[in-house]
Amino acid sequence: MTQIKGDNPQFRAQVRERIAWLRGSTLDTVVGETIRALQDGVDEDVLWAAGALTSCYYVKNEAHNLLGFVSHAMIGCEDARSLAQGQPQETRWLLLVQALYQVVFDLHDPCLSPYEMLPARPYSTGDIQDNIHWMRLDVRMGEYLRADARMVHLEKQMPRHEFIDLMLDIGLEGIVTDDHTLISPQLCLGMIEDVVGWEFGWEMLRATLRYNASFHRDFKFYDRAVELMKQYGLESGAPEGTLHLEHVEMLRQRFHAAAPHDRPEIAAKAMAHEGVSPATVLAAVTLAAADMYLMAEPVPHDDFDAVSREVAPIHIGTSTNAMRKILPMMTPRTQVLCAIQGGSLLERGPSVLNEKFEFVPFAPRTPYPYAADVAALAGYTPEMLLTRLRSALHEHDYGIATAAVRVYADQGADAEAMIALLTEVACTDDGTLLHNFKHLYAMVMEFRASTHPDRWNYLIAAARWIAWYAGKNTRAYRLATEALGQSLELA
Repeated sequence: MTQIKGDNPQFRAQVRERIAWLRGSTLDTVVGETIRALQDGVDEDVLWAAGALTSCYYVKNEAHNLLGFVSHAMIGCEDARSLAQGQPQETRWLLLVQALYQVVFDLHDPCLSPYEMLPARPYSTGDIQDNIHWMRLDVRMGEYLRADARMVHLEKQMPRHEFIDLMLDIGLEGIVTDDHTLISPQLCLGMIEDVVGWEFGWEMLRATLRYNASFHRDFKFYDRAVELMKQYGLESGAPEGTLHLEHVEMLRQRFHAAAPHDRPEIAAKAMAHEGVSPATVLAAVTLAAADMYLMAEPVPHDDFDAVSREVAPIHIGTSTNAMRKILPMMTPRTQVLCAIQGGSLLERGPSVLNEKFEFVPFAPRTPYPYAADVAALAGYTPEMLLTRLRSALHEHDYGIATAAVRVYADQGADAEAMIALLTEVACTDDGTLLHNFKHLYAMVMEFRASTHPDRWNYLIAAARWIAWYAGKNTRAYRLATEALGQSLELA
């Protein structure tokens, strides 16, 4: 069994020391101090853990100025940490710099801080099932303090796997309105499982529950998923639990061909009548979601709150990836609900905000890459394509950027070299609240997990997004180059 660093008292002491440092740091100092800490040999995992825990405990995640106004440092730390695995030291350090810069940014945002999530007194009004019932009602009503206190009680009373499943089931309730509701606990659990350990880090989940109770969410999608589960006799789980690759393409095409409202029932019917597992449904959902994202119209850079408007559509890929990754931690019943809610996300399609910052229905358009852009790159070698991709990303040329990935894939070139380039460019920007890492990591993980012939669509989707934001804000990157005494050139 792998030893979790968070189980070591010395590691926990080092993390607490770094939490105190982050709380006293500023945007002018955090980058240089992070570089110096790394040069002095501080364990990278100490810094990752400090970033995640600081943003859970000392950044308020119940701000009400916008839907989805969560501390992106809280969830972006884990995506950046995961994306850093296997990358060169320079890239890993830049990922850390960007993540910790975001933590300090959130600590100085007047909507999110100053704040401290204090210990909660356990609160109980009956047996376990009674408390679960009332906690879920508290979340729906927005009583986040009472829900939090019940959660603290239930953590001590329930088997851990059942408690985790409960947190994930609650996350599924609001995912169609705001996919942070599931993304947040999924990423916190990743940090807990890999680095900080349960005893040191489980309370990170308190921040995710309080967030779920803080916004108006439309529960009709979840309630319909529960009804479909009952209608198709899936309350004990799907008959099959194995991933069946031969069903993935069939389901993907069926999702695309159906009227949006029918997509959740397609998922339920496939599990009940066709021997399709929840994992198979979600494999098809992630492919269809990537297809849909490539049909979304880019937002003009000068529009009101352009970053928020542009990141709204990419969340469909981040959330479907979160669903697929967290599936093994769910009970069979919750796995069924997760798969049906995957159909609900496809019903909604990528979230689209108009110039007045209002949600409007998704309207599919001709997807990237365009045939003319692909033809324009005929004769390019893989090395030439990587060079052309780098420049296209910084030129905000979505057509050439996505076409370069398509031609590169058709040549059977090295995927990891492409991923390394996309990650390197992602490290230059701090203007997207870590969405640069959130979406890229989701697409990279889907690419690596898939054996489907169209799996390169995930990296095409990643390039489409990076081509929008590259160079949006490079202050943290430039401070990092100064601290390193190097010239990490922007294209």
